[in-house]
Amino acid sequence: MVGGTDVSNDIKFIRNTEWTKDELMNANRLYFKSTAGYSKTGFYIIDDSVLEKAGKPKHMEGLGWHYSHSKSKTICGHCIVSSHYRYGEISFPYDFAMYRTEAEARKSKTEFKTKIDIAKEFIDTFEPFSNEKVYVLIDSWYTSKEILASAEARNFKVIGGLKSNRTFKLRESGPKHSLSAYAKNLRNASFEEIIVGGAAYLVRRIDCWISGAGNVVILISKRKKDGSRCFILSTDRSLSNEDIIRYYGYRWDIETGYLYCKDRLGLGHYQMRKMKAIEKYCALIFSAFCYLEALRLQNNQTSIGQSRRCFKLRRRREFVDKVAGLVRRGIPLKKIYMELNIAA
Repeated sequence: MVGGTDVSNDIKFIRNTEWTKDELMNANRLYFKSTAGYSKTGFYIIDDSVLEKAGKPKHMEGLGWHYSHSKSKTICGHCIVSSHYRYGEISFPYDFAMYRTEAEARKSKTEFKTKIDIAKEFIDTFEPFSNEKVYVLIDSWYTSKEILASAEARNFKVIGGLKSNRTFKLRESGPKHSLSAYAKNLRNASFEEIIVGGAAYLVRRIDCWISGAGNVVILISKRKKDGSRCFILSTDRSLSNEDIIRYYGYRWDIETGYLYCKDRLGLGHYQMRKMKAIEKYCALIFSAFCYLEALRLQNNQTSIGQSRRCFKLRRRREFVDKVAGLVRRGIPLKKIYMELNIAA
């Protein structure tokens, strides 16, 4: 930012310029593709989050009522469906789209797309960095026949959560079983203890058949520390139990990305009315995240929080250097205040 500019310039840059959010997100992808080292595997993560807008602004496009899992209630705001890519040491926001309810789509005269439709488009248009093996990571809400079919068409493997009422067959021609009922009848001796990332899990592996996916692996996993249970599906039957749980854990990259973008970078703090401007704002926030991720890699840091502190420190040094330069040039104090936009 050039010192002394008006704050309205930021709004004009978003609202009154011709660049699009797709151009900016594509530039982020091209940068990481050109700088990333080779990795045998990549993890394409898909999820959604709600950007709450208190008071329900009357003239803001695309607002609707969406269920927030973090708040366990329905709130007013925009629902953003996004994808995140983890490739080697890199993990960054890959793409996003705004989900509109059917009523909002009809009101704005736009095509209605479900979250599943948006996720399918993400998978259909995703471009791997090289010839890596791609795993699509999703939670239980997105583990559907449509998503599994889209991934299969691209020769991608899926690792996703399953709801407890999901049914499966031990053989294609056999009877159906409910996951919750099947797990309830298992004895403790049926579980194998494994260690992943320092945490202990009790795991039961089921090689089975699921409609829409064919022969798959389902893990019934219980965290030994607190007894929390989850069901994980993997269409790659060659993976070990440890690999499936470790890979599924990578799905948290997108959750922590949402949290950081909201709490530290201001995702959701927009006041623009038009959807195109809102999308461009969100693209700028995701790009800021990508910038911090790039800094993290360049400085061999472990988190983007460290990158953010490093960036703020560098900006402070630049400020001090600028003041020192003005003083060396003999600029009067009042003019220095005006130059830094801090004049009384």
